[in-house]
Amino acid sequence: MKRTVIIVSDLHVGSRWAIFPPGFQLSTGETYQLNEGQQYLYESWCHMQDNLPRRFDALIINGEHTHGQNPKEDARDLIEQDPEWQARAAVELLQPLTKRARVTLVTQGSRYHTSPGGRADEACAHLLKAYPAPDGHYAWTWALWNIDGILLDVAHRQSVTIRYGGMPLEREQQFDRMSADIKGGSADIIIRAHTHTYKFLNIDGELSVSTPAWTLQDRYAKTTISPNRTLSRLIGAVRLDLYPERKPSKNKEDYVKCRALWYEYPLIGYVPIAL
Repeated sequence: MKRTVIIVSDLHVGSRWAIFPPGFQLSTGETYQLNEGQQYLYESWCHMQDNLPRRFDALIINGEHTHGQNPKEDARDLIEQDPEWQARAAVELLQPLTKRARVTLVTQGSRYHTSPGGRADEACAHLLKAYPAPDGHYAWTWALWNIDGILLDVAHRQSVTIRYGGMPLEREQQFDRMSADIKGGSADIIIRAHTHTYKFLNIDGELSVSTPAWTLQDRYAKTTISPNRTLSRLIGAVRLDLYPERKPSKNKEDYVKCRALWYEYPLIGYVPIAL
């Protein structure tokens, strides 16, 4: 029986550069109106939902669904500073997806965005009634998820490289093989996020994927190291179709089908200066 898994990550809800639910009441009591970039993100989000199956087996929300308090930028790019309200806004966006999924798995993002101890991610995961980790928390730091014999290795964080973007995923594949005896076998696919870029690798039959984000380039991304070097080209999500009955095949792509659900990055804020 085919199993369908939808993966979203890096919503960064709370930032003025990121997706946000229209008409949401902020902690200040104001009703927020989306800016031009957010309107594009939200329309793309709705279009994606409209083109998903009415019901699917699993939803993976792979970290940084809230933006946090942005301390390095003195919160200048936030539309909502309270992490609890950011979590509520993220839940409003994500609930239509969780209602269509049989099971939801939530992971923690990086500490800068998720607040110390991952409290914002935990609050969001609890409200979404996500599948709990063995320690009782609802936001996993790292998950090995067995779906009908197909093993998914899920975590948010991966290294960021300016060039050779596939190298961090290839390194994850090497680590996976090295630790296979501890984990009870090699993963059928490694799932990561954090870099805001879509990557899919098949190296000698080992599969890994990195999901795109739902945010435009903020001030930090535009000026990290040098402008223009960390620009994303796509926003969106990933769909996995799993075929457990085909697993005896040595080619993992026979039973793990990966497809990007992407939208082109809008030309907002990148207009050349004309004299």
